[in-house]
Amino acid sequence: MPAQAEDVAHIGVTLRPGRAYAAVVHGDAVVPVEPVAPARADADGVIAAAVAVAMRAAPGGADAVTVDIAPLLLDTLLRPDGDLPPVAVVRIVPRAATDPELARSPAEVVERTIARRFTVAGGHDLLGNELCPLDRAALASLCAELPGAGLRHFAIVAAGSQARPAHEHEVADAILAAVPGARISVASDYGGQGLVAREATVVLDCALTPLTERVLDRCERTLARLPGDVVLRVARGDGGYSTPSRIRVTPVVAFGATDALELCGAAHLAGLADCRVLLPRERRRVAGEVRHRLAVVRPAEPVGLGTELVVPTAVLTPEPEERPGGLPPRAADVPAIRPGQDRSLLACVGAAISRPASWLDEVAFIESAAELDRVRRDAEERATAMVMANGAAPGTTHIAEISTVAVPYSPSGTIRVRVRVSGAPDVRLAGG
Repeated sequence: MPAQAEDVAHIGVTLRPGRAYAAVVHGDAVVPVEPVAPARADADGVIAAAVAVAMRAAPGGADAVTVDIAPLLLDTLLRPDGDLPPVAVVRIVPRAATDPELARSPAEVVERTIARRFTVAGGHDLLGNELCPLDRAALASLCAELPGAGLRHFAIVAAGSQARPAHEHEVADAILAAVPGARISVASDYGGQGLVAREATVVLDCALTPLTERVLDRCERTLARLPGDVVLRVARGDGGYSTPSRIRVTPVVAFGATDALELCGAAHLAGLADCRVLLPRERRRVAGEVRHRLAVVRPAEPVGLGTELVVPTAVLTPEPEERPGGLPPRAADVPAIRPGQDRSLLACVGAAISRPASWLDEVAFIESAAELDRVRRDAEERATAMVMANGAAPGTTHIAEISTVAVPYSPSGTIRVRVRVSGAPDVRLAGG
């Protein structure tokens, strides 16, 4: 019989360059797992030690390990000698950039992972109207060149593919036929706005695939050797988690998870569902918010990257000045806290208490209030289906955030729809 939720402990792990950390959360109790032995300095040892602690701390042992791989991903990206595969970018736009600088990414981190750039005429506007027919002759010429180019990773971004991904899908199918087994990322899988941000997202998605697969394979092999039926979950940039199979397909979703986990971990340790958290950084503190036990997130520019991505990460701002008397600043309606715990512990706690989550960021065109309701319901249903695939228990999902705003400089009726859905873990997926 499966263990009841209150009988099991939850394990959070954060993997940092050269060192791994873990914490076990059982109810209100938090037990740090100290990496005291050399064998426990890596993922294998820390996960094994954490499961052993959980077995002692809770009658049902542990149900899952949620692992934060974001620090490893960022470290590999920032190192010039990072072990990343060369990525070919295919832009589908009405015409190629005439200035070479406009063809480059503004982020050097992104640009140095790009081995080749190709442009194929095509694309749509934000409402799905075709701007230019797909140049199938140019696509055929590109595909004829690929077998001898030694490229296996392809990032495809088309203008307007958020509304109509047909051109992206046709190009992806043609490349896959020319290079069987190629790893292909398409921007329409992520939504969002801005060709530069969308291109950077799929480039990193492609480049991070081999590292992500190696890390998750190692974690799963470790859990398979341990007693019990402990499942692996992977932290997302929005502070929730997904299944390993989902992260293998969309590794960039795990990028930037640590900040959101630290916010949620600090709130949990303070016993607060809503608060403003002041986190230490190298030069000064930064502030982020937790609302209803979820970190406030938006698509943004992760620290050190140099460009925005379209996947959400925690919203962090420089710490405001203290008020007279040395009291911490307050948001309009929530207390501000300064956690005294180490950042690695905060991230581990945040990972342990995280919940399955999903995020949609799309553009739609409406002509009436009834159509707006239909668009919102459709987005909510698709986001709910996504969070169920990420491990949410049936009947526990809820809309954590939804917004519909007009898109500036666009035809009247053009709106941007953002939906965030969360849920409770499905205990049927874990052993007892």
